Amino acid sequence: METNAAVEKLKTFVLTHGLPQTDMALFGIKCPYCGKSDRIRELEEPASLSEKIDSENMAIYFSLWEQLTRANVSLGVCKFCQNLVLLQNKANALPIFE
Repeated sequence: METNAAVEKLKTFVLTHGLPQTDMALFGIKCPYCGKSDRIRELEEPASLSEKIDSENMAIYFSLWEQLTRANVSLGVCKFCQNLVLLQNKANALPIFE
């Protein structure tokens, strides 16, 4: 699956399943898309959601997570503009497409 399709599918998955399930913002991080601060939420790693989401949906989430993350980078979402971002050491939000 190409990156654009994976991002759109994960964005839909996040909205459908109400992710992230914790409502803790990463302070001091600015969204690279809309510029809002303190609206970035880190998405849960697949292993931490295994008991909360059925196995079929977990397989989808795991596959998308693996496709979009990189070494030392996790995924997050801006709760203002709903765009997915790459979180570098939980200190920087980067656009998925560079």
